[in-house]
Amino acid sequence: MPPRAWKVARVGLIILSAFLVGGASAEVAVRTHGALARARAEREVGAAGQLVALELRDQSGEVVARPRIVAPAGKAAEVVLHEPGSQGAIRVAFRVAAVREATGDIALAYALWVPGHEVQASGTVQLTPGVEQQIALGDGALVATWLAVPVPSAALDAFLESEGAQRPRPRRST
Repeated sequence: MPPRAWKVARVGLIILSAFLVGGASAEVAVRTHGALARARAEREVGAAGQLVALELRDQSGEVVARPRIVAPAGKAAEVVLHEPGSQGAIRVAFRVAAVREATGDIALAYALWVPGHEVQASGTVQLTPGVEQQIALGDGALVATWLAVPVPSAALDAFLESEGAQRPRPRRST
């Protein structure tokens, strides 16, 4: 092969290898960018839905039930709590759909049934994330305290920490 042909072949191989290495680097950059965008979207405030906590108290102040549920974005969620030790007896049936509005507030559409107190209620509630709001139900037979926080969020982390601090820890016997 003449020397000129070697030079042309060498230049061609250099250009081809530069193209292959550069193309692979560009592919890595594109895939990394896509993975970072997906991770950011997953961590976006409220991406998984809203944690809805409800506390029901009777007229004497006794806690009737404290259901908590994560309502997925755009879908309704339902919880049915049964009476302990009484097979099939329902304490509370609770259905909620939570929508995060442009203002940052959370709109809850709920349906609630408490057979032991003869309370059946439904409606909508506007909540500021992380702020409790009380509503009287069944002509004052029960007081419902609502709380909603986005999942995931710093407000959720604070809520979970406060819940953990309120629970008594069992002692270890040594």
